[in-house]
Amino acid sequence: MKIALLIFVALLIAAVVTYFLLFPRATFISFSRPSGGTVTFSRTGVSFEAAPDHYPTNGFDHIEPYVSRLLVPTNRFKFLHMFTPDGNRGFGFSARDGKVEAELTVESRQEVQREAAIRGFFSSLGIAPSRDYLAGNGGVPDATRILDYPITGSTAEVTALTKRILQELCGVSPTEALDISYGDK
Repeated sequence: MKIALLIFVALLIAAVVTYFLLFPRATFISFSRPSGGTVTFSRTGVSFEAAPDHYPTNGFDHIEPYVSRLLVPTNRFKFLHMFTPDGNRGFGFSARDGKVEAELTVESRQEVQREAAIRGFFSSLGIAPSRDYLAGNGGVPDATRILDYPITGSTAEVTALTKRILQELCGVSPTEALDISYGDK
């Protein structure tokens, strides 16, 4: 019995050491689940994300209830992501402690005009970015610009702004399909 316990403990220690060697501090691996959603493995643990809600047509018609939930103040982290099913066009919000931010990313080297349009759009509303930085993208420095903008207003106002951002900055039509993900942690 003692030998079996020693073997079990040795295997457990080997598994833990291997886990930390395979998953350095800033590394994660995501897998798509057959039912939709993802499973992500990282050094800090395993997380499961549900599949987004899919609206095959008139995606804009379904935004307001999600915005309403996002705007309820709480100390928990919340997110709302709205993208076309291919994941190429759209943006997201994050919220914590009653502060909501629109989060947009731009490939700074290829999307110079889009970055200028985003900056101009929010500048015309009198909103300065709360975060504006270049992120290392898969080891390619200075490739992806992260722009976060603080957002305030009623559900109706933020919903209207969301539709404008999707249409004017992300090139999404009101009649197009949208995948919408909402979560709080």
